[in-house]
Amino acid sequence: MLNLKKSLLIIISIVFIFFISIFINIRIKTNLSKKVKQNTKVIEEESPYKKYGYNINNGLSKYKGKLKNSNTQKIRIYCIGESSMRGEYSSDEVNKSWVGIMKSSLQKQFGNAGEGFISIYEGALSSGTKPRWTLGKEWSVPGASNTFMSNVGGFGGCYGTSNKSSSPAILTFTGTDLDLLYSKRKDGGTALITIDDKRVDTINCLGEETSFSYRASYYGLSQGIHKLIITPNTTSSVFIEGAIASSSKTGIEIDKMAISSKQANYFTTDLSKKIWNTSKEPDLVLLSFGINDAGNHVPVEKYKESMIDIVTYWQGRGSNVCIIANQKPTDLWTTNWSAYITALYEIADAYNTGLIDIYKAYFKDYATAQKAGLFGMAINDYSGASGTNTAHSSDKGYKYIGDIIYDNLK
Repeated sequence: MLNLKKSLLIIISIVFIFFISIFINIRIKTNLSKKVKQNTKVIEEESPYKKYGYNINNGLSKYKGKLKNSNTQKIRIYCIGESSMRGEYSSDEVNKSWVGIMKSSLQKQFGNAGEGFISIYEGALSSGTKPRWTLGKEWSVPGASNTFMSNVGGFGGCYGTSNKSSSPAILTFTGTDLDLLYSKRKDGGTALITIDDKRVDTINCLGEETSFSYRASYYGLSQGIHKLIITPNTTSSVFIEGAIASSSKTGIEIDKMAISSKQANYFTTDLSKKIWNTSKEPDLVLLSFGINDAGNHVPVEKYKESMIDIVTYWQGRGSNVCIIANQKPTDLWTTNWSAYITALYEIADAYNTGLIDIYKAYFKDYATAQKAGLFGMAINDYSGASGTNTAHSSDKGYKYIGDIIYDNLK
């Protein structure tokens, strides 16, 4: 009987130890599993567009740092360039140029501070570009003509003049605040300013000497779309550079200063710098030149000198600079495009700028990019395909460029 009890106790002990071992083993496996899960890092797949950015984190460190606080401050970006930046041959230069695509994406992510600078230059363009400025019949825009090779003045590199006409200039804009930029000359006159059919001001463009970028500010408007009307009320002329529309003191504001047919040296004059010295410092400046320099056979070293001049001016103002290396046009424009791109990389290295390589994104080859639908076929044909426009993008191409630039700037 005693032996039987001992045997039962032994059996019970073995069973108990067996189940305890199983329980401990399960706990160990569970804890190990938890540790594995906790230590597993989520690997983000890098966007394929990042490969077109060069020296972005170092060159744009100040801008990137400020971007983290866009919910408490305004981030200001200046876009300075020629027709590719303007969005020539896009179906809607405000929204479907690469600046428009980039702007929409940045503002959606970091906040919408407003439309930014709306150059009077838009009023010199065809209705197919969907400009926000409408100019009276007698108005003209000195600086818009292809014949001007040096900056004629104004924040955006040009200004509109009423030419002693009383016909109005009209701006349709969205925002709660508006800064109207105008110039003064010896032959200047006055103009009545109305917003939404209410008289708000009179500006005076008479000055002892030619001077630029005076501001008339109109704040506290209701949210939504507004109409500004400038009506000259003398037989003298008035001179309008454009207007800056704001919606918020936080988020992204983008000011576009882009005029067709200009070379990099257009914005290197002392006059340009004198005017820009009165402007607010941008956090980031995007520069896009080269196609017209190459098309006009400007030596690469001269082009490089002009680009360095603009880069160092803005860096001296405390801004980060990012160069946009444009797509290769057809050989009818230039057979030396790669040398211009090499010069831009040399600037990025020597002056610590960012660089976004659209040349590489467009396959470094006009014919290949053309077949991919990235160039426009003809004037006012924005579909792309086999293309006959030899330098400017289609809507598809501008969307591609805008997405690439946004992805590197966000």
